[in-house]
Amino acid sequence: MTTPEVDRLIARLKDKDAGVRRGAAEALGKVGPDAKGAVGALARALKDDDKNVVFDAAFALGRIGAASVPALIDTLKESDKSVRRRAIEAIRMIGREAVAAVPMLMKELKDTAGDIRCHAAEALRKIGKQAKQAIPDLIELLKDDKVDVRRAAADALGDIGADAVVPLCTALRDDDPNVRFDAAFALGKIGRDASSAVPALIEALENDVENVRFMAAEALGNIGPSAEVAVPALTKALKDTDIQVRAAAAKSLGRIGRVAVPALVATLRDPDARVRRRAVAALGTIGPEARDAVPWLIECLKDDALSPQAADALRAIGRDARAAVPALLEAMKDEKGDVSRLASEALGAIGAEAVPGLVKALETGSHHVRKRAVSALRTVGTEAKAAVGALARTLKDEDENIRFTAAEALGRIGPDAKAAIPELSEALMDEDEDVRYWATEALWRIRGE
Repeated sequence: MTTPEVDRLIARLKDKDAGVRRGAAEALGKVGPDAKGAVGALARALKDDDKNVVFDAAFALGRIGAASVPALIDTLKESDKSVRRRAIEAIRMIGREAVAAVPMLMKELKDTAGDIRCHAAEALRKIGKQAKQAIPDLIELLKDDKVDVRRAAADALGDIGADAVVPLCTALRDDDPNVRFDAAFALGKIGRDASSAVPALIEALENDVENVRFMAAEALGNIGPSAEVAVPALTKALKDTDIQVRAAAAKSLGRIGRVAVPALVATLRDPDARVRRRAVAALGTIGPEARDAVPWLIECLKDDALSPQAADALRAIGRDARAAVPALLEAMKDEKGDVSRLASEALGAIGAEAVPGLVKALETGSHHVRKRAVSALRTVGTEAKAAVGALARTLKDEDENIRFTAAEALGRIGPDAKAAIPELSEALMDEDEDVRYWATEALWRIRGE
């Protein structure tokens, strides 16, 4: 929008009709940063008699962004609480670019109006780590007599930094369960730097409120390997009466690592499929260090409720999941859902040990199986040299997608695929452009050109 048009909207902010003024403020908000010339007029509109005009003016200032900050800081010097409230909301919208407003927001944290204290804390949260100087004042608000203010303070501290871990641990024992929940959530946002909170979060796993237990379990997972001492408590939480708590405990055990594998394997017998899925996914998160779980994951491949997650977990374990090759080859035949694709990816990740089975599948399987097998061989790459002959023959498959994937797989094998040069040279005349392209690429790689 041109400057003259912005100027016309500024003029309309002075119109006698509140509807016109509101429309002008709303339009300037849609313009965004290019309406920075209207900042002064919009700041004055925060004092408008019509509440809707005030709301749209604040929204417009927030949309304009950093250019609005100086005017909003000046507005915070006003005595009218409703005007300051709208200015704070605009600063919250601006977020990180409003760092200059931190000192004034710190003053608002001490306002007699609880909602202003709450809004100021939320604005500081949006500014984030650059609002570090506000941490002492936010910590003080954890003792506020209003629940919403304590919750906003806890939430803000979770975004601003690790210096608040100790007081947030104290907030885990707040009289209000919502504050306890937000304190656990904040510690989870701090993550690894909140390792000193592990004992307090373990205690919170015994809380009488399900949501608090759930968030304590989530937070321990976000802290990660440093929360290893929590494994027994999280293992116990796997038997919680609340499904969400059990699922969160399983997920978090996966983030903590190898020491959690036995507990996760035991969880594969949980009566709730959602919890079992989380346990399988957690084993995948652990990856190669979850190799001891491979026999149980093979069994999970037979469970329709778990087979996609099991195949993906075996993919994450990789080479050490070689015992699962026969089961994965069988799963690759499934033409419904993602199981077949994930099984193919797992076989590709296992590597050379999967090649003989993939070659057989490529030569004798259905169209669907051939498609998955050639894709897995492409993933195996240089270690698939035993498949060169089968891949060369696949260059004549009736499906062009299979043909070009076979050419790509031969290219990834490289110089060890020299035996396929005649078939690749013939594929240069293929009717499909993608096949010709990948055959050309493969010949370059095989010849070292």
